[in-house]
Amino acid sequence: MCWRLQYCSSCSDQLSAIKKNNMHAKKIITAVIIAGVIIFFFSFVGCERIDAGNVGIKVNNAGGERGISKTEYVTGWVFYSRFLSRIYEFPTYQQHKEYEPFVVPSKGGTIFTVHPSFNYNLNPGEVGNMFQTFRLPLNLLEEGYLKNAVSVTIREVTNTFTVDSILNNLSLYDAAIVTGLNKKLSPFFTVSTFTSGLQPDEKLAATIAAKADAIQQALRIENEQKAIKAKAENDIIEAKRDSAVLVINALSEARAIHEKQSALTQEYVEYQKILKWDGKLPQVQSGSGGIMLQLKQP
Repeated sequence: MCWRLQYCSSCSDQLSAIKKNNMHAKKIITAVIIAGVIIFFFSFVGCERIDAGNVGIKVNNAGGERGISKTEYVTGWVFYSRFLSRIYEFPTYQQHKEYEPFVVPSKGGTIFTVHPSFNYNLNPGEVGNMFQTFRLPLNLLEEGYLKNAVSVTIREVTNTFTVDSILNNLSLYDAAIVTGLNKKLSPFFTVSTFTSGLQPDEKLAATIAAKADAIQQALRIENEQKAIKAKAENDIIEAKRDSAVLVINALSEARAIHEKQSALTQEYVEYQKILKWDGKLPQVQSGSGGIMLQLKQP
């Protein structure tokens, strides 16, 4: 009897262990299935986030709507089929681009080296049409379409400027390139600022330096001549002033003499004689007929 009870108890424990193992296996299988579904889902479904300041375009790669889909502009979080669609993101805020230096001829054949750099914007309302035209992301457009437009425009504009007109009006030269670029890149892009980084060749640079030195030398000589002339004019003014002082002094002295002479009346002369007389009569006096008489002293 005891051994039967022990056998039944052992069978019950085995059944419980089997049930637990089955439940654990089911959980594992369920987890594997869920993970597989998630992996399968994200293998076919993509998720992109369109940041602020960007324009997103959803493109159909198959079907009758191949190309830009009806919902061409997308924002925020976007889910799409990886096999049927693709998302392109284009920034609409200001971009900066530089290209490697290259040489261009000016009007007359003089060679310059340009190192172009510029700022530009994508026109948000034209992003869809731009993609339909080129079917390329922005980085490839910069190295293809944009680069070619910049190169051609610089060559065209430079060929209309002479050496002196470029060197003396560099800001106008850069502005002319901006105008030409906006004509070529319209309506997709707008260029706001452009710097040509233009440099002449070594021979022209030496000529320009020599010309600048000659101009500086001429200016120095001109300034020296102006200084000499100013000093001479100042000396003349000083001489005139000294002469004027002498004339004024002479006139004053002459006027004083004239006034003194005017004051010497006969009465004044007699008065001065009286003041200077010592009370003695003269010992010799002229008589009538011009005879000198010796007078006796009292």
